Amino acid sequence: MKVIFLGITALLGSIKVNAHLADEVGFDVTLPDDENELGAKVTFLFNQGEVLSANVGATLNLHEADCEEEYNCQIGNVTLTTTAFGDNGYTITWESLDVTQTFKDCFNLTGANWFGGPQRYTQTWPLEAQILDGSSPYVIKKSDNFAVAERYWLNSKGAYIFIDDKVPLFVDQNNEEQGLVCFIAKAENPYINRTRVLLQYTVVLNENPKVAHLHAVNNVLGKPKGHPNEGMIREPIWTTWAKFKRDINDEIVLGFANDIVNNGFTGQVEIDEDWEVCFGAHVFKEDKFANINETVSGLLCGSTHLLTTTVRITLRTDLKKGYFVKNVNGNTTAIWWESEDAHQIDFTNPEAAEWFSTRIRALLTNPGVDGFKFDAGETDYAIPPSVYENVDQEEIPNCLTKSYIETCAEFGDLIEVRSAWRTQEYPFFVRMIDKDSVWGEDDGLYTLITTLLQMNMNGYTMVLPDMIGGNGYRQQPNVELLLRWTAANALMPAMQFSYLPWDFESDEYNATEIVRKFVKLHEDYADEIIKAMENSIENGTPVNPPIWWVDPTDQTALRIGDEFLLGENILVAPVYIENSTERTVYLPAGTWTDGNNGVTYNGPITILDYPAPIDVLPYFIKQ
Repeated sequence: MKVIFLGITALLGSIKVNAHLADEVGFDVTLPDDENELGAKVTFLFNQGEVLSANVGATLNLHEADCEEEYNCQIGNVTLTTTAFGDNGYTITWESLDVTQTFKDCFNLTGANWFGGPQRYTQTWPLEAQILDGSSPYVIKKSDNFAVAERYWLNSKGAYIFIDDKVPLFVDQNNEEQGLVCFIAKAENPYINRTRVLLQYTVVLNENPKVAHLHAVNNVLGKPKGHPNEGMIREPIWTTWAKFKRDINDEIVLGFANDIVNNGFTGQVEIDEDWEVCFGAHVFKEDKFANINETVSGLLCGSTHLLTTTVRITLRTDLKKGYFVKNVNGNTTAIWWESEDAHQIDFTNPEAAEWFSTRIRALLTNPGVDGFKFDAGETDYAIPPSVYENVDQEEIPNCLTKSYIETCAEFGDLIEVRSAWRTQEYPFFVRMIDKDSVWGEDDGLYTLITTLLQMNMNGYTMVLPDMIGGNGYRQQPNVELLLRWTAANALMPAMQFSYLPWDFESDEYNATEIVRKFVKLHEDYADEIIKAMENSIENGTPVNPPIWWVDPTDQTALRIGDEFLLGENILVAPVYIENSTERTVYLPAGTWTDGNNGVTYNGPITILDYPAPIDVLPYFIKQ
């Protein structure tokens, strides 16, 4: 077997690369014995131990490589370059001017836990169990809840992989071959107008995943520069959507707000879908909202004492001024959740973005709303492949999402968005995609926890959980689900209701008082939430990390996906299984005080059958 070590030959770099790196970092390359076999095995080393392995160049015969000292090799029409990334990483680049070329590098998932990756409808955690089909482009898209999907994979041994923004990326994980994640580059739909094919990624090696993630946040992902408006953090958001769907008007909105206040709650009201003349018109329907100015005035200044009216803004409009995304045939037809006859504003066009913003600004004055819920933003509302004339063509199609979020950012910290792409810096909430009113992994209560972790580990730490109890798409929530959801949400960054607890009273539960208890718990810990956000702004730490953040070497903690932290000292273990009144809780290293009864535990410890009746949220405070 032929073994080639970095620093001896230049297949994946030269000795000059290693000279820039810390002594404990390195990798070696093994070519297959058969000279007709494609690819090569790469083992990445930290402190002389393997932390990551891969089969690189899976479409190429690397025995044919012609390598020079200047860090590069030539394999036919392909150039391979390896350069140092800081003191402990490598950037590997495959490039070809032949746009029919395909690159494929596959990394071994086994032997470690993995974090990061995309938001999904079925959100598994850790990431290594997730299945991704490599025939689908890895872009921000509405299908499969793929609205937050950075190109970032982190493992429990302290290695991370970050794929460059300009790569025409497809990802195959546990699909073609179990236990592998393959990063594939090919110039196919929706990656159009390419003059080259590029697969470029950075591998960074550290002593543990906590150090590695902080390195990623501060060097490749980005971190927030501010946090959302404190009103959205401290007090609940009350949205019309799940309870009323499109059946709203002046009377219903005011009645909704008065009902909330009369039951002793405060917060902000969000007027959701079907307030516009048509989607994208940004003008209230007169037959529904003839008195919208009085309605908003009543919400803001009247007896309701609500802080904010939020209006849902969509991306469709019937205006025809050349502001729409076109496909390669010049057609501007797009799709949305109610039809296949719509148009997508091209936010990469500065004039189109300003047209949109001008109309939204007008709503701040008339009727005088304070903030906005900016919906959608994923790339595939415009039917791909889409044409964007105002951007670097290698940024297509995620440039649409990024430009949209940058446009929304003008409206400050009293807003929410639901899609994201390289926009971790902004000081507003990124909302989870709609959850359904079920318990399990199929977009139910369990995924409230795993999606919270996924978004935080993509660098989006200002997470707005979706509405409590879900959206009622497949079925309405029952009282048990509503109360368990409220409890699970209580120590997340914000609480968003639509279903009202007094509509769920039963002989068994006093739903209103139990919800009130958890809203009070959230208010009591609002300062801790804001403190965690300030730490995220300062140093990039997640607001709600996975529990291994306390001890990134704890092999049990690394596997747990049904608990989370608030900051670094509060551990939350929600009940998410129907008809359960107890659960197993794992506490990592440290001294922990039970937030419910004051009992102290010394971790690491597993607590079996922790009692959790319907009005109890298991949570623990690290001393």
